[in-house]
Amino acid sequence: MKNKLTKNISLKIASVFLAVILWLVVTGINNPTVPQSFYNIPVQLLNTELITDSGQVYEVLDGTDVINRVTVRAPRSVINDLKDENIIATADVQELSSLDTISIKLTTNVSNINSIAGSNDTVKLKIENKRSKALTLKATTSGEVESGYMIGEVTTDQNLVRISGPQSVIDTVAKASVDVNVTGITNDIVTNGEIKLYDIDDNEVSTSKITMNIKSVGVGVSIWQKTSVPVNFSVSGEVPQGYRMIGEPEGNGASVEIAGKASVLRNISAIEIPAEAIDLTNQMEDYTAEVDIRPYLPENVFLVNQDDAFKSVTIHIQAEVIKRLEIREERVRVTNIPEGYNASISELEESFTIEVVGLSEDVNALQARNMSGVVDVQRWMQEQGMENPEPGYYTVAVDFGLPENVSLREPITVMLHISEPEE
Repeated sequence: MKNKLTKNISLKIASVFLAVILWLVVTGINNPTVPQSFYNIPVQLLNTELITDSGQVYEVLDGTDVINRVTVRAPRSVINDLKDENIIATADVQELSSLDTISIKLTTNVSNINSIAGSNDTVKLKIENKRSKALTLKATTSGEVESGYMIGEVTTDQNLVRISGPQSVIDTVAKASVDVNVTGITNDIVTNGEIKLYDIDDNEVSTSKITMNIKSVGVGVSIWQKTSVPVNFSVSGEVPQGYRMIGEPEGNGASVEIAGKASVLRNISAIEIPAEAIDLTNQMEDYTAEVDIRPYLPENVFLVNQDDAFKSVTIHIQAEVIKRLEIREERVRVTNIPEGYNASISELEESFTIEVVGLSEDVNALQARNMSGVVDVQRWMQEQGMENPEPGYYTVAVDFGLPENVSLREPITVMLHISEPEE
């Protein structure tokens, strides 16, 4: 038996070898090894917490976490069933180099792969410290409201936003704001707005690398109606004796544009500046005051233009003059004597002098030849509360019919005698 097995052993070995060769040839012809390319294969980063747990952040540079092309060599029967999801690309942060690169490992989840290779074999990272900061949130508006209206208060339901990310990015952020478009609006707005970040030059900063605790915020915009009303001034205090305020304050009635809710504005016809705002005590010449009218605006009313906050008002003051006029006795008469009574005056000199006091233009216009005095009995009785005449002697002032801004330095009095006619 042994002789049979060992007989022609070399021939038998050659036969087996030829059979294997033949099998390989047949197999290679029917199922050859071929290459296949797969594109844009993502690389999974492993153990990234080694970076983030140390207070740092990372950024993949140049898109190196995607392999542009992966070439796999395998039998055709394997290649035919191979898909993108069978390609596994990983980069472990534990293998991070001093140049902040990580080698990519390529594998598949199928067997009988001859080889696998990628067009790039490393992931490049940019690693830097993580920084956080809080920003005051400001609300702005864009566009123009309807004519006759203006933007009032703009409020947000939160006034702070916290951001975090790479220090180089966070350091560029100077402010955070949310904008509301008010074009053509006539009523209050309540809406939600997206928060945007800006650098010191008002250029928008991308938030793709930034984490924000809130991304939008509620915004309320008050829309106010506008109208024009006059500003009226009053004055207080007394100018010194011998001086007089002339006319109304100059600047009284100048208009100003105000804004507020229509329900408030409809009840406002003027802005009244109280007398205590302008004190003329001891003023002996023209006096000009700059008055801040804002404290005197009605509640919930605002100036459209803040340049109108200070209004100028001028009060003209002049010294009084005294003029002496000589009046003859016969130019003083008694009038309005009650029916059934007699009235006469006495104690006047044939010629007497009166002194009139007033502003020069008023006083200088008075001439003695044009002046006369009157004792009006009916008016005097009304002043005394006397319904019926009571006969007797009374001291009564003479009325010379002086202009409104002129007065007597000292009154001129006469003795008025009222009597009943004798039977």
